Amino acid sequence: MRIILIAATMTLVATALVAQDPAAEVTSVAGESQDTRRATQHELDDWASERAALKARWDSAQAQVEYLEERAQLERDRLIALEAAGDELARRLEESQRLEASLEDTLLSILGRLDDAVARDLPFLADERDRRLSTVRRELGDPAATPADKLRRVLEALLIETRYGGALEVYQDRVALADEELTCDLLYVGRLGLFWLTPDEARGGVWNPAADRFDELDGGELESVRRAVQMATRRRAVGVQPLPLGRVGS
Repeated sequence: MRIILIAATMTLVATALVAQDPAAEVTSVAGESQDTRRATQHELDDWASERAALKARWDSAQAQVEYLEERAQLERDRLIALEAAGDELARRLEESQRLEASLEDTLLSILGRLDDAVARDLPFLADERDRRLSTVRRELGDPAATPADKLRRVLEALLIETRYGGALEVYQDRVALADEELTCDLLYVGRLGLFWLTPDEARGGVWNPAADRFDELDGGELESVRRAVQMATRRRAVGVQPLPLGRVGS
């Protein structure tokens, strides 16, 4: 028991002696302070690295956001342009449909007037002209035909009819007289006159628009028709040839 008390007493004395040494205490505090600074610096370095990494990620994300905003604005502008183009196309389509309907009405009206003009005209190439107008009429009623095709066919018919006004041509057809029907050569001189002549040139005549019939001629008038037909078929030199045009009134 005395030994234990002596040891304890010696330990307390040694501790007191150490505690009473200022240099040892300063050295201990300094070491702890250095350890703290090192730990703090290490944490600061780690934080600086992490902060730099975070800033880099932030800058990259910010740049990406700006890029996406620019792309979004570009797409919005493009959408606005597409919507405007779509509206314009819709307007043009509506206008085209309106014009198409109006065009068909106009073409039908023109064709009707052309029918009337052909019906009142000299009856030359009657079958050919009737077939042409019938074909144009069918195409105007064909839903598969485009407006451009319809317009083209009407203009072609008008152009052909216009050319007849300055044409001089001989063709063969049947001529109905009062009591007989003859196969003849028919000569039309524009829209001025229509004449007929049998192949043997023994008989001939003229279309009488006032009476709406073919009349027969003789004498000098028949000879004028012979010469005109020969000129038109290049069997006689072309020259000035007076022709009887028939009566223009009843």
